[in-house]
Amino acid sequence: MDWEWERIDNFGSLRERDRFVVWMRRQIANGLSEEIDPPPGQSPGSSDRWFRHVPTGSIWRLVPDENPYGPGFWPAHDKAA
Repeated sequence: MDWEWERIDNFGSLRERDRFVVWMRRQIANGLSEEIDPPPGQSPGSSDRWFRHVPTGSIWRLVPDENPYGPGFWPAHDKAA
């Protein structure tokens, strides 16, 4: 079953974020997503993690908890929550 990902403006807790990471690992294992290098114009030194949703080709980022807008998960084109 294919469906689009939904934006998460801010995880309610680090535990919720950790559950999301486990879910994302399953998405990768099932071939529905892949972790990628930062897109052009994005800082490679940032601790953001970048993912491509295989069915749609959309690029998303997982923003760490030390980010003033995170932790969250949103499309690459969005600058902040």
